[in-house]
Amino acid sequence: MRGWWAVSLAVGGVALLVSAPRSFAPARAADQPAASPARPPAAAPPQKKPKTYTLKHADHGNYLSATKTYHLTGNIVFVQDKVTMSMDQCDYNDANDTAVATGHLKITDPESTITGDLLKVDFGKKLAQISGNVKIVTQKKKAETPPAAADEKPGALAEYRQKLTTITCPSIDYYYAEDKKQATVAGPLQAVQDDKTVTADKAFYDGVKDEVTLEGNVRVVTEAGSEFRCPQVIISLQDDSFQADNVEGVAVEEKKPEETKPPAGGGTPPPPPPPAPPAP
Repeated sequence: MRGWWAVSLAVGGVALLVSAPRSFAPARAADQPAASPARPPAAAPPQKKPKTYTLKHADHGNYLSATKTYHLTGNIVFVQDKVTMSMDQCDYNDANDTAVATGHLKITDPESTITGDLLKVDFGKKLAQISGNVKIVTQKKKAETPPAAADEKPGALAEYRQKLTTITCPSIDYYYAEDKKQATVAGPLQAVQDDKTVTADKAFYDGVKDEVTLEGNVRVVTEAGSEFRCPQVIISLQDDSFQADNVEGVAVEEKKPEETKPPAGGGTPPPPPPPAPPAP
């Protein structure tokens, strides 16, 4: 190379190539080029989070490159974590992982089923917004361990689930991530559970605390005729307890079903007498 020379030295039988400047005189500090300041390392480009959901099925689909949108129709099923979403038609935006869907909407998880007219879902945030004739049917599992199969009786599994609750409301925002499982229900709403009906202006469900907070014109009416009213009530789903202030209403004693009493001497009660023969 021009201005450079090379010397080949043999050391222990291994050839080394050494390059040096033409003059052996050390360069003065003034003659040395100034060291360029160190550049900070280039920032790594942001990485897009991998998709964690699956499109299980759609009868038909087409893609619009201008808007990066998939238009899907017919028997559409999305699955993310433990949540399944089904609908008739859906516009899915690939750029921001969101979708808008209509037609026979149903969102299910192991404990609840939600139906409505319109669904807006953000798969990245794990947020489903359902509006229009919303109906929520939920039956949360209890923490107790069910009985062993050998001791299990018909219907015993129902003893290890909380009471079935049906809620109707205009809309619900539902975060379904395991570490942020919560829902905001817009009212007026009505919740029917077993022998009581609850109405309120709005509700909030906290899945981590396992609590439901009802606010605004809260009214509880039981099948026996009791009625209670309060501005707010916090219900614990773990033990079916509640907290409320400024409660007013009327309590009606609930009658228990009458039990057949055994005869005075004990033993099995005699069977009822046979019906009288028809008159000739």
